[in-house]
Amino acid sequence: MDDGLSIPEELKTSESKEEAGWIDYDVTRPFEGSVELKLFTFDTPEGRETFWHSSAHVLGETLELEFGVHLCHGPPTDAGFFYDSYSGKDVRFL
Repeated sequence: MDDGLSIPEELKTSESKEEAGWIDYDVTRPFEGSVELKLFTFDTPEGRETFWHSSAHVLGETLELEFGVHLCHGPPTDAGFFYDSYSGKDVRFL
């Protein structure tokens, strides 16, 4: 998980996930040992944050590849996501 991401208020608790025995894994990381799988849907704060985080990466890569911009900042927010980017002073969009 990225450092510096905002944590939605509903995810903030007195006990962290790690203290409770939970560790978030990326979909490409293999499980280690005996595990319990918990999937989050968009109806949960964890599911929304994960979806918006991934969507920001897709948006950022598209901006780089299609428009040649330089990415600046693009975190998920409480209501979605965004990406600030620099396109230079002479860039024209079709």
